[in-house]
Amino acid sequence: MKITLNRKLLLSVSSVLAAGLLAVATGLLNSDASAASDGVRLVGDESGGAVLVVTAIEPGDSVTRTVTIENTTDAEGRLTFTEQGGPATFADGDLRVVIERDGDELYDGRFGDMGDFAQDVGLLPAGESSTFSFTVSLPDDAAFVPPDTQRAEASYTWLTERS
Repeated sequence: MKITLNRKLLLSVSSVLAAGLLAVATGLLNSDASAASDGVRLVGDESGGAVLVVTAIEPGDSVTRTVTIENTTDAEGRLTFTEQGGPATFADGDLRVVIERDGDELYDGRFGDMGDFAQDVGLLPAGESSTFSFTVSLPDDAAFVPPDTQRAEASYTWLTERS
């Protein structure tokens, strides 16, 4: 998934499943995209970010989805990252997510339990990009959940300001 900052923001993902326009602090976010495989999707949403949805994952499995944010302006921008959602009850609460920005861990814990507050995740220089990855997993000893019988969902937004 790719987000371009330049008064117009572009969001794209490796597999095309959804499309739409989304509002973000500095402009529009255009989504032509989602990644889907075995019940884990990252799709553009109307709040200016993406929604991570899990409807099927087996114990011992992990699935990673990414979004790349690119600053195409001539000024440095500050990124603020927010999760909205509650702790997931999927597989008796054993569903986990690791969120990283360019390989640096931002969160490692229960899916949806990061907290509904904005986190300053640093600066994004003009012309540079940053990749966020979301790795969803279930431990080997987690309860098996038949596909499409439970759902875990959390929304993520990237707000930008010129520094």
